[in-house]
Amino acid sequence: MKGIRPRLAPYAVALFAVSGAWLLTLLFRSLLSPTIFLLFFAAVAVSSWYGGFRMGLFATFLSIVTVSFFFFEPVYSLSVASMDNSIRLGLFMLIATFINWLNAELRLAKERLETTTQQLQTSNKRFQKLAESNIIGIIVADINGAIAEANQAFLNMVGYTREELVAGLIQWRQMTPPEYEEVSNNSIDELKTSGVCQHFEKEYICKDGSRVPVLIGSAFLDEQQQQVIGFVLDISKQQAALQETQQILETLHQREDELRLITDSVPVLISYVDAEQRYRFNNKGYEELFGLSVSATYGKHIKEILGESVYQRILPYIKIVMSGEKITFESQVRDKHDMIHDFKVTYIPRFNQSGQVEGFVALVTDITEQKQAEKALKASEARLRTITEKVRVIPWEVDACTGNFTYVGPQSVEILGYPVTDWYTHDFWYEHIHPEDRDWALQYCYESSLLVDNYEFEYRMLSADGRVVWLYDIVNVVRDGEKPSLLHGFMIDISDRKQVEQEREQLLAREQAARSAAETANRIKDEFLGTISHELRTPLNAILGWTQLLKSRSFDSHTTALALETIERNSKSLAQLIEDILDVSQIIRGKLNLNTQPVELISVIEATIDNLRLAAQAKDIHLVYQFDPSVGVIMGDTNRIQQIIWNLVANAVKFTSAGGKVTIQLQSLDNCVQIRVIDTGLGISPEFLPYVFENFRQADGSSTRSHGGLGLGLGLVRHLVELHGGTVQAQSPGIGKGATFIVTLPRKSGDR
Repeated sequence: MKGIRPRLAPYAVALFAVSGAWLLTLLFRSLLSPTIFLLFFAAVAVSSWYGGFRMGLFATFLSIVTVSFFFFEPVYSLSVASMDNSIRLGLFMLIATFINWLNAELRLAKERLETTTQQLQTSNKRFQKLAESNIIGIIVADINGAIAEANQAFLNMVGYTREELVAGLIQWRQMTPPEYEEVSNNSIDELKTSGVCQHFEKEYICKDGSRVPVLIGSAFLDEQQQQVIGFVLDISKQQAALQETQQILETLHQREDELRLITDSVPVLISYVDAEQRYRFNNKGYEELFGLSVSATYGKHIKEILGESVYQRILPYIKIVMSGEKITFESQVRDKHDMIHDFKVTYIPRFNQSGQVEGFVALVTDITEQKQAEKALKASEARLRTITEKVRVIPWEVDACTGNFTYVGPQSVEILGYPVTDWYTHDFWYEHIHPEDRDWALQYCYESSLLVDNYEFEYRMLSADGRVVWLYDIVNVVRDGEKPSLLHGFMIDISDRKQVEQEREQLLAREQAARSAAETANRIKDEFLGTISHELRTPLNAILGWTQLLKSRSFDSHTTALALETIERNSKSLAQLIEDILDVSQIIRGKLNLNTQPVELISVIEATIDNLRLAAQAKDIHLVYQFDPSVGVIMGDTNRIQQIIWNLVANAVKFTSAGGKVTIQLQSLDNCVQIRVIDTGLGISPEFLPYVFENFRQADGSSTRSHGGLGLGLGLVRHLVELHGGTVQAQSPGIGKGATFIVTLPRKSGDR
């Protein structure tokens, strides 16, 4: 009944309106006779206003029937006798229909206006709630930079107060850094073109001078394009999170590369398979076995790589490890050359933080050779030992709460020599780490287990026989909530790799030393060649010059004698240079021998000094000699001893400036004699002193050019002294402080 009444109400209104018009027309018929339809027009208008267009038509019909029946002749009959009344009825129907349509349109427009008003109010309430919720910054501004309104979220974002906003102190253009002006101008152009600007990123300069990265979207509020509403989102946290994510990804890539480097160097096929039985990691062994690259196997199902038959054989073991149990078994697989390989396979489950198995690690060892040896020979034990020596991986598991091992693989016996049961004692691992690595390794494990789920590190352990074993430990952390509850991983023996690295470093150091020595030798050789070219050219030029002059001119006896003397002196100098070079050549080839005989050392030294006296007097150098008469006779080569003294004294005279002094001392010791040549000349720098007796070495190229010489004299001295079984050494306080050369000769010397 409640539903029927609203539907009948428009009809009742139409009936009531027409009835009212009929009664009023009857009462005031005399007044309304010229316009008998006047009140019925009102009835149609009321009906259509209340019930709509259809009720207006219904009221029109009732009005026509009522007028025809009660007011047109013949009365009380629906027939219309006169043409005039028919026209009046037709006009009434047309006007009533028009009034009905117009009223209905006004009613519909009113309803639409009310609906629109309600929707606008609802939208305003929602927008007001959004602005007041301060989830996102909202501003109302103009395109010139003035901000008319902003919610608290935006003010908090840029650090301004509402009082500053009301005072007009906030301008979005002034808050825009210079590098974002072009982006802002482009957004204004987009607004003017489409009325809406798609969101874009920029920065605002806050009140304190700092910057805040934001995401902005905007639209015009009016058709005049004067006011803009903008939605501003602070994305500083998102950018920080993105940077942190990128850093984590880079670290993960680095760790993956390090893990791959280690696993590729281990003679074991290592894989990680996820819960869907798809490969997520394979070391290089798989590439060598199947001829497939690492990228080609990633994400592939086990069945796609191993084949249907092999997959069906290992499926029971996969189910076991996916149930959370470690399993070891043997299987056969065909390689890329269609050859059958025997493998020993160990599946180790990997648990997630919820304790569920999310995959497993597969350690696959090729035991083909072992199997063949077992079948072909009875000496399988030796073969097995050879193969197992290559497998240097110890799986382990530790209770993170107590720090005690709950599982250690039997490989520990072979690699470290300790029984498996020893590992289950308290602090066994810590106590057997190398003392230098003990504290930092324990601290690193503790801190890493709190922060990350996977980590690895290298350290040293002491084996049962005292050897130092390098281990690369790969650790996975299983957590109970946020705290680590279980640690498991692999200790990989990398001692061989470390030894290779050390040998490589030593080889590199030796190679660098050899290269440095070769470069030094080449430099000395080049310097020597330059020196010998100069030293040979100087006397040759003098000889050739005077020879040409003597051939082309006639000189008096004095000039001729001078020329011959010059030629003779330079010829002797040239001959001495050649003899020095030949002596060095004989020494290098081991062909220089001594003609040993008794030598009167004092007379040999005196004769040598007499030969050098003129050269010393020419430079005003005072020669002083002090001889111990008890020296007597020694065994040696007279010529070579004279060559030793000549080189030392001539060298002292050459490097001593005018007015200086050269002292020659000879004294007798227990079983030897000692010769000292002391000068007050240029001296020797501490840097060059260790190299003073090396062949071709000279302290200063410019000094050599001014004093002459090949740099062979002191090298010859050392070789000749050593051939006599003696020693020679040089001493000098430094540059400008002179030098002392000490030769020690035994009293008896054999021919060498």
